[in-house]
Amino acid sequence: MATQHTLATQLADWVAELDYDRIPAPAVDAAKILILDQLGLQIHGATLPNVQPELRLVDEMRAAPQSTILHTAIRTTAPYAAFANGALAGSTEFDDVHMYAAHIGSHVVPPALAFAEKTGAAGREVITAVVAGAQVMSILGSTSVARMVGRGWHGSKILGTFGAAATSGKLLGLTATQLAHALAVAGSDAGGGMEYEFGGGEVKRMHSGSAARLGAQAAILAHQGLTGPLTIFEGKRGIYRLFTGDDAVPTMLDSTWDRFHIVDTAFRMYPTIGSAATVLEGLRGLIDSHGFDWRDITRIKVGLPAIAIGHGATTTHPTDAVSAQFSTAFGIALMLVHGGNTPADYLNPALWTRPDIASVIDKVAPYADDFGPDAPILSARIEITFRDGTVLSHLQHGFRGHPDTPGRSEAVEAKFSSLIDGLIPPTAARRLIALTRDLEHQPDVNELIRLTT
Repeated sequence: MATQHTLATQLADWVAELDYDRIPAPAVDAAKILILDQLGLQIHGATLPNVQPELRLVDEMRAAPQSTILHTAIRTTAPYAAFANGALAGSTEFDDVHMYAAHIGSHVVPPALAFAEKTGAAGREVITAVVAGAQVMSILGSTSVARMVGRGWHGSKILGTFGAAATSGKLLGLTATQLAHALAVAGSDAGGGMEYEFGGGEVKRMHSGSAARLGAQAAILAHQGLTGPLTIFEGKRGIYRLFTGDDAVPTMLDSTWDRFHIVDTAFRMYPTIGSAATVLEGLRGLIDSHGFDWRDITRIKVGLPAIAIGHGATTTHPTDAVSAQFSTAFGIALMLVHGGNTPADYLNPALWTRPDIASVIDKVAPYADDFGPDAPILSARIEITFRDGTVLSHLQHGFRGHPDTPGRSEAVEAKFSSLIDGLIPPTAARRLIALTRDLEHQPDVNELIRLTT
């Protein structure tokens, strides 16, 4: 047990004491789905031009070949494999969504697989490490992530640095004291601004990879004896005050320890910001039910949670891939005019400025809505007005892949299959699905990693 009683030591004690047999079945299932989702995203991401700079950087290092960058011939140190695979995971804005942790998988699965490959860890150890990282991110983000984003900080990257440290430290067998210092060391590297949402740039893709690498390095350094301030979260110059600007710093966050938060992970079925994914799910239902012509639309009102207004809804006409994926209006126009919302659609410059798509973007009017205390925060209200005065409206709660919807596992498996179609043999794809379903019984991750290349 760590001696000094701070939030870092409390988290470290929980991670150190976590054993696979203590994890409830729903949390195990969520971790396995998360890993499969990540495999598909990383394999697909390896083929995209927007993350090739990260791959070239790592390849040119010629570092010790400890771990594999998925769907490539590159092997490197575990922290840099986590960096590269994390960037691949973020390449299409298609990873999971969590209301406390923002995006868990792209921050904790890359270091989990990298260190499992390096250390020879069994499948149940990988699951345990992923659950540990998810819990750390969720508890830390439960009272802070919305305020971080509101101030322009990329909350997912900040939280992900600590999640990666916990995941990596668990697989390295760190003691509670070492884990506490890994979190404290990671705090010196936590950060990441969100100006890319308005000013453009592909650097956003690197954020999950950077967090994965920094957290992994912090765990290694703590294992080697490096120490940090154990008041890193609640201290006078700690993470909460620095990134939320709030002096009312929660210390132990007791109310958030009552569940394994990984079970609340939602899996996006559209490669766009989570609040826009809810809108698109509702819009698809209206299209399928009513079969209208988009040319007859005069206005599209979209009610969203208040946080989504400044985080996606205010981005309209895209100028690059990141702004395309952050633009709720562009996603709506893509679905109505182009008929699809695949990763390739969002990454296609020809669609960003197409006049018919642009005309629909100008008809979208977002506003802040209150969906009530019992509704999922990922909710949306859609109201479409037509030339003849007809109005279609729909209230959408969540989307396929949301924890409250049935068939989440099947939806992610279908998503995985679409992402890797044509990139790996069908037999390998089916085997990867089978391996992740049965991951707790696998002696290591060697076959799983081999099948991705």
